[in-house]
Formats: sequence, structure tokens, C-alpha cells
Amino acid sequence: MPLYIDYHQLEGDLTIDDVRAAHQADLANQDQYGVRYIQLWVNKKAAMVFCLIEGPNPESCMACHLASHGNTPCNIQEVEEGLLKLYMGENLLTDEYDMTLTKEGRLDSANRTIIAIDLLFPLKAIKVNGYVSIAKRSKKILSDLITQFDGRMIVSPFHDQIVAVFNSSLNTLRCAGNIQKELTKRIHKNAIFKMAINNHQPLTEEEGFFEAAILLANWMCTIAGNNQIVLSNNIKGLYEIEADKLLFPFSIKVLSKPEESFIKKIFRQLENGLDQGGLNANTLCSQIGMSRTQMYRKIIGLTGRSVNKLINEIRMRKAWILLGKKESNISEIAFELGFSSPSYFSKQFRRSFGYPPSEFYKYYG
Repeated sequence: MPLYIDYHQLEGDLTIDDVRAAHQADLANQDQYGVRYIQLWVNKKAAMVFCLIEGPNPESCMACHLASHGNTPCNIQEVEEGLLKLYMGENLLTDEYDMTLTKEGRLDSANRTIIAIDLLFPLKAIKVNGYVSIAKRSKKILSDLITQFDGRMIVSPFHDQIVAVFNSSLNTLRCAGNIQKELTKRIHKNAIFKMAINNHQPLTEEEGFFEAAILLANWMCTIAGNNQIVLSNNIKGLYEIEADKLLFPFSIKVLSKPEESFIKKIFRQLENGLDQGGLNANTLCSQIGMSRTQMYRKIIGLTGRSVNKLINEIRMRKAWILLGKKESNISEIAFELGFSSPSYFSKQFRRSFGYPPSEFYKYYG
């Protein structure tokens, strides 16, 4: 039977006794609904509970919850076993009530820490063979460090991006510091990298399994400066406590809660409007209900780019993904991203990456 993970946002103080009682009621009724409750993750501070369930369909899982204690989930998503192990980890500890524990024996909140790393290699200074060699060597360095700090590599939609997940936020910070050091020491002197670290829950009310976490990590990576790490606000406290023990050769930017909210708002609008040729600063202001002056000030302060430059950069990142999928030709991608003509799209692509889209497979064949 399929596996499902669901998400409960409870009101008031969450007590472990209440969670245990609800889970015992589910176990008592599960046979009646043809489901099996396997494991729980409890985030006591945020009053969240995540359940791993085996069942014929999501409706049966929710019906059992409703009959047992009335706490129906805010979201429930089918999840493949391999993807579950990749994000949550393997051989996880549980107590006698099926609650997941960390290696230290504390309740596992289900939050995982995502690191996204963009590697940028200017082709003007590197021939094709040299480019491939440097890219492979850099990715090997990153892969080794991620494994060393108990991280797990995720297949990235970007060709020169590494994405990994960690159970420990502290390990993620330690890994990031070492990556900064190693990349600047070993790779081509003209290469640039950007990093983002985001701690996130598995499900939200609207997004699927870790979709929101990956989206935010990618958006944060986009706004990072050269050789900079951007941290989500919920890692701020840990970073401040451990700052003296961590080695970061380059700058760190910690987002405030309003900055993080603004990034989610603005990037969601940008992602949804990429197919609109008329998407520009004015239409964006209208969509998010903000004055042009205020929006310019916020975006430049966060990204160091103008609004139109940011829009074009996001279009180019999307073009990179679409080319890599090999599902559409250059003309189709150009019109899908709102460009008026394939020639103008090719011109912008060359300006961004140093080569036209027609030569994409020379570097990523």
C-alpha cells in the first residue's frame, strides 16, 4: 500500500500525553479503516504533529483520525519510501509510542535543514574541457564534505547547483563553513558560489513533501551575494550561539522574519508570472500591492539588483532547467518564459551564461 505523511497544526499547548492518547486511539481503530500508523514526529514548540501512515488512500487515513480523536490533518501527501528516507533519514529511533527520536534521544521535530549551493563558472576564462573539469572537481569537494557532516545529496534541478538535506542544523552550518573554505582554496580563481541554508518542516498547508523548503532555499540562494551564505531566520539563534566556533571565511547574511516573508511573497509572484511577457516592475507592484519606491528599496536592499534584472535572472534560471529537461526546443522555451522572440531569448541567455542556448549541451551533454 502507499505511504502517506500528514501534518497537524494543533491549538494551544501541545502535551506529549495528548499525542500519545491520540496515537493510541488511531492504533485501536486502524484495522477498521485498512490503514497502519507507523511513526510520529512531534514538534512540541510549534504544536505540530506529523504522522507516517500506510493506507489505501488519503481519505481512509483521514477518516481514521476523525473517528479516533477528531484531529484531521491540515495536509496529507503520498510519499515514496526512497524520498522519505532521503529527507528524513534512515534507521530513525522511535520510543514505545512510535514517536521519532534524535540520536541524542530527544523528540525529533521533523524539521530538516536544506543547503542549496550555486556554482558559477564564467566561461570567458574557461574553455569547455576546463569548465567540465572544474565543475566536476568542485562538486566532488562538496559531495565529500556533505557526507562528512552526515548530509544527504538531493538531485538538483540546476546543473551547477548542489542541494543537500541534514537532520542537524549545526552540522549544516559546520559543513557550509568548510565548503566556503575549500571552494575558495581549490577551484578556479574566477569562480563564484552562493549558498543558502533553510530549516523547514516537511509539509505546509499548501505545498507537498518538502516543496516549500526547496523553493525557499532556491529563492534565498538567488538573493545571496558572491561567496555569501544566506541563513533563514529560524537558524539565527543557533548561528549566534555557535558563531565563535564556526569558520566562515566570507560573509553571512541572516534574514529577518519580514525579509523572509517578503522573499516568499515576491518570488511566488515572479515564478507564477514568468510566462507573461509584460511582467515588469510596474505589474509586480500592482500584484503585491506595494509602491514602486518601496518595492525597489526592498529588492535592492535584499538582492543588490534592480527589479527588472531580478526578473530576468529568474527567467534565465528557469530556462536552464527547461533546457536540461530536453522536453522543449529553444523557441518553445522562449515563448513559455514570456520572451517576444527566440533571438531575444538567446541574446539574454548568452549575456547571463556566456554562451547561447544552442550550445547548452556542449557543457551539459
